Amino acid sequence: MNHQEAKDILEKKLNKDSLTLIKVEVFRLSWQGKGYNIIAEESGYDHDYVRKAGSQLWKELSIALSTTVTKRNFRSLLEQYLSDDSQQNNIPITFPSGVISFSSPFYVERTSEEAKAYAEIQKPGSIVRIKGPRKMGKSSLMLRVIDHAESEGVHPVIIDLMQADRQIMSNIDSLLRWICLHISQQLEIPPAIDDYWNPLIGSKLSCTNYIQDHILSKLSQPLLIVINELNLLFDFEEVSKDFLPLLRSWHEESKHNDEMKKLRQLLIYSTEVYVQLDINLSPFNVGLPIVLSPLNGQQIVQLAKTYGFNWKNDESINSPITQLLTKMGGHPYLVHMALYQLATQSGFIESPTTALKQILNTADEHGSIFDGFLQQLLLDVIAKPDIIKAFNKILNSSEEQLGRIEMYQLEHVGIIKIANGKPVILSRLIANFLKNNL
Repeated sequence: MNHQEAKDILEKKLNKDSLTLIKVEVFRLSWQGKGYNIIAEESGYDHDYVRKAGSQLWKELSIALSTTVTKRNFRSLLEQYLSDDSQQNNIPITFPSGVISFSSPFYVERTSEEAKAYAEIQKPGSIVRIKGPRKMGKSSLMLRVIDHAESEGVHPVIIDLMQADRQIMSNIDSLLRWICLHISQQLEIPPAIDDYWNPLIGSKLSCTNYIQDHILSKLSQPLLIVINELNLLFDFEEVSKDFLPLLRSWHEESKHNDEMKKLRQLLIYSTEVYVQLDINLSPFNVGLPIVLSPLNGQQIVQLAKTYGFNWKNDESINSPITQLLTKMGGHPYLVHMALYQLATQSGFIESPTTALKQILNTADEHGSIFDGFLQQLLLDVIAKPDIIKAFNKILNSSEEQLGRIEMYQLEHVGIIKIANGKPVILSRLIANFLKNNL
């Protein structure tokens, strides 16, 4: 359970008029385990005022939850409340689509990865890189990292390259101006791009000066720049060769520049860049890499329990968990879809294990619940003949080894995962579907 999930419960259980700024601040910092003395110091409020606000907050929560709530036990009580709420199915099962909300019991926590990201994002000039194929959970994790950063007083701005026109991404000057404008707008700092843009020093240095002198100098707290779908830029090789080293330069400059120390970066992408970059200029060999892997057996057990199925990960061939691991490869979205269909179809209670087998056996048929995902995957593959060629090498067990770019392209669309430098088919469903339709 994270801070935002707890905050959602707080806002749902208490009267909005009673949730004053001081109470929210006491709640946020108490959640981090800080005492009233430290809360008063960090928030700037008088110590007695902080203590009184806290006392009132715990009383209101005690009434709302029908139990005694104190500063010492409130976190464990809220975690138990959310767990009980999920088990009682008070939250309806919804169709798996898009980002999973903070308070959803269907989110599978990636405890180790989340903890590392939360710690790294606090470091001056840090870079956190989240990588994974489509619908692997990157956006859901991204929002949780952003929320944690906000709870620590970091200002986030999201640069989503899906919103950028191809014309903008095809020109480094247009791209950097577009990014600077987004940063200004989200921070509500009046833009002054033309005042900093100087053709004599170039777009990259102009952009750096703008961020340092016009943005960071006005902020008392750190700034987190989130670049979502960075891989979309990889199709523009010349722009990538300029833009990616710029991200690296900001990281390096933070080591000696006090203003740039305020800057952190969160990069979200589906595969490594396959344009040629000097290793000393690439942002992909610095910072913290987080590779989103498929769900393991225990994670699927927990997710299945949320959907209402008490299955064990006994590794037997006929086990529902083994079937989901084998057929779906543990792909989070595909596993969610299978469990959703099982939980919402009529008659599954008679034999959920048999019903799951039927769902998996017909998963690659036209009109199945997985059809949208598979058709989009097929379109992605057809658009790039090199991927088809690389995929055929795997199917034919070719002795010719896949090149680095071929493996990255297959990984990008979610066909394989790269383990110890070698390609491994992600799921039988994906492999069989593409084999039958290419």
